[in-house]
Amino acid sequence: MKKTAYLFGTILMIANLFVAAISECTIDKITIYNLYSQNMEFTMNCRNLSLTEVPNSYPNPNFDPNEKVCAIDLSLNSFSDLKNGTFLNVSNLNTSTIRMLNLSFSNISYISTEAFHGLKYLQYLNLSGNSLSCPDGFGKGVFEYIINLTYLNIKENNFKTFDCLGRELGYLRNLEVLEAELCENCTFGKDFENLQNLKNVSLSGRTPDTYNTKVLHNYTFEGLTMVKGLWLSSCNISEIEANAFRPMNNSLTHLDISYNEKLGFDGMNKALYGLKFSSALSVLNVNRIHDVHGLGVKLKASNLENLSTLNTLIKLFMDLNKIEIFEKEVFDPRSKFPTSLRVLTLAGNRISFGEYIYSIQAATNITCLDISRQHFYYDPFINEHYGRKVRNEESVNVDDICFKKSKSFQVYSFPENCSLILPPNLLRLKWRKSILNFDLDYNVFICGATNLHTLDLSFNLFTKWKCSIKGLEHLKHLDLSENYCHEISPGFFDHFTELQYLNVSGNYLGQTLAKTLTNRPNGIFRNLTQLTDLDLSHNEIVGFSDRGFFKGLTNIRYLDLNSNRLVNWDYYMPESLKLIIDLSQNKLTNVSSEVREHFDKVCQNSTCNITLILLNNSFQCDCDNLPFLKWIFSTKVNVKIDTCVLKSEEKSISNSSDLKKLFDYLEKDKCSRKTNQDKTWITWTTGTVGVVFGSLSSIMASLGVYKHRWKLRYLYYRRNRRFNHEGFERLFENDAFVSYAKSNASFIKRYMVPSLEKECGLRLWVADRDSMPGTSIAENITHGISMSRKTVLLIDKAYLKDSWCNYEMNMAHVESTETKRKMIIFVLMEDIPLEKLPICIMRFLQSERSLEYPEHGQDLDVFWNDLADQIMN
Repeated sequence: MKKTAYLFGTILMIANLFVAAISECTIDKITIYNLYSQNMEFTMNCRNLSLTEVPNSYPNPNFDPNEKVCAIDLSLNSFSDLKNGTFLNVSNLNTSTIRMLNLSFSNISYISTEAFHGLKYLQYLNLSGNSLSCPDGFGKGVFEYIINLTYLNIKENNFKTFDCLGRELGYLRNLEVLEAELCENCTFGKDFENLQNLKNVSLSGRTPDTYNTKVLHNYTFEGLTMVKGLWLSSCNISEIEANAFRPMNNSLTHLDISYNEKLGFDGMNKALYGLKFSSALSVLNVNRIHDVHGLGVKLKASNLENLSTLNTLIKLFMDLNKIEIFEKEVFDPRSKFPTSLRVLTLAGNRISFGEYIYSIQAATNITCLDISRQHFYYDPFINEHYGRKVRNEESVNVDDICFKKSKSFQVYSFPENCSLILPPNLLRLKWRKSILNFDLDYNVFICGATNLHTLDLSFNLFTKWKCSIKGLEHLKHLDLSENYCHEISPGFFDHFTELQYLNVSGNYLGQTLAKTLTNRPNGIFRNLTQLTDLDLSHNEIVGFSDRGFFKGLTNIRYLDLNSNRLVNWDYYMPESLKLIIDLSQNKLTNVSSEVREHFDKVCQNSTCNITLILLNNSFQCDCDNLPFLKWIFSTKVNVKIDTCVLKSEEKSISNSSDLKKLFDYLEKDKCSRKTNQDKTWITWTTGTVGVVFGSLSSIMASLGVYKHRWKLRYLYYRRNRRFNHEGFERLFENDAFVSYAKSNASFIKRYMVPSLEKECGLRLWVADRDSMPGTSIAENITHGISMSRKTVLLIDKAYLKDSWCNYEMNMAHVESTETKRKMIIFVLMEDIPLEKLPICIMRFLQSERSLEYPEHGQDLDVFWNDLADQIMN
């Protein structure tokens, strides 16, 4: 897997290519990650210049002789054909250094025999998106001059057969990767057996104009006897004959037949017949091989008949298949999954309770199980915290956990009082975003989890943690974030004695943690003596029950309290020489002198690795805070602070010099005069009270009008409504009001209206179509929003600049507030960085539902259905 990912990742020129706006090639610096040579750092960029002939002269590369041009990008031109000697005797180009050549989407229909003469050391060749066919598209022996080629991409051409291609490619004895497309007669015949180094063949992905090959025949892969990786995802395959993969039985290690929704599990079982008892296959990807719009699936033991013989299979991916239930015989009397299987993912299905649940412990070989995103079309977590730091699974090497040596596989017996029985060798369980909705107010006894290392239950609905949980004593990593929990019992974590990482961020634990617990004076975490990472961010925390709340965490190394509502930090910490406390985005005004003294004492005689992050708080640059500012400057603790407020003005603190200037100013100027203050301010204050009081009323009135300007406009245009409705007690004329920038009118007409109105049966209000003649734009907008069930906002850069779009968004917000209904759906049409979004948009995104328009066309159907579900929800 790593070698395959390396090949596919590094062969691509990962570059900051400047698209030339003039009719000349340019030399651009690129980054290539250790594929060839460290010195090859430049590409000859002739991309998208409307060229009809390959240049015979290039710009002079005026740089260090040790730095060479290693790539030529000639894509997106109109060459028609490549003539003999195209790259011979070319000015300012040393062909012996060229390793990469990109000729994609250049309208090439013929390549002459000696077209690549001179490119002896070429290793990467991209010919995708042209008009090549076989045999008419190639001169005989065309690849004889590039025998060192290791990667060839011929996708999106006009191939009707691979017969002659196999003969031509016979020169490429070093070829390792071939990317092509399936076609009706594109079989890999005996000629491909000469390609002894061909290890990876990618046939994935379809284009709208490509012929759909629905059946893979027994002879399709006849010559691919040495291939290790075969990718067939998204090929619209409905049948794979039983012996299609037999030529690769002893070599294939990675097979991907995902996103072929007409195949089904019966088709999967048939396809695997040719790989029965394979001695090589270790990774199998069968994600979404069931129709996403079809009925739920019952996975049967017969569906796994051939899969169960794959005794070298390690990883199996079965996500997004609408699996609702397992036949009991899948696990009973023995598991039908291969005994070698360690990693199983079933994310994005619809798994429900069934009799099989009492037999899953028979899957003793499974060490890592992912059953996340069950019922994934509904997502209640519309207020997910954007931009949150993630320190859970991304910081854990999954392979280190999943393939960690565990006890020998055997069948265990369990007591009758088990609340849940897990496979006995399970090391990692991921069960996030599955709408698990339980109040944990009764004791839970989990059996079989003696080896469980990592448990992820984030983004569910465990709103109360009031029980005692036993059976997870050896758990190291627990994620309970984003569960809307607002109540926790004092002893909930008592039995997690070996826990090292705990994430409870994104809940509502503020009130619970602030309570004084008479039987738990040092907090609910006092038994977590092995804990190193604790994430309490985004929890509405205003304080803790006592100052010694964290003293029991003797091994704590990272404490995350960002994005809470802490005003003071006056809590004792263990005497640790290595500690990070993140208090950013709170409301802190100071750090107590006792805490400062404690940190200084810890750092007194040792190298200090304590970091205190205080970014985005409310520190004041005044005389009362002068000791704190001095401490930041002098302490060994690494204190990160970015601003403080001086005379109602926010001052930036980017370095110690800025800090020094601030407290020097306070100490020498402002604070030195404090004892001898001129009290004439009292006279001035008395004299101006009358003026201030006289103008206060008019100012407040003006502010009130400005603050409620949108509501006033809403009430003005609402005056002529025939009906006033409250909540959902109404029949809507439209299902959704569509708010969009005028530049998106074509998108609405061509894609959105057909997908939602014709395919999903909804009724949309579209300004260009449904506005009433003779009525003002503002009144049309208000009427359309009030008569629609939901308002869909299509957010892109053009939308943010359109004043009428801003009007529609605010009218929708007021309508939502006044009628007390959730009616706004944001659709992010472009990838816009959060820092470039207006504050009002960011505020709406935190409280309203949002979707992202997919980058890939294969996800559009799911997106439109998801949007339709949101509208009708």
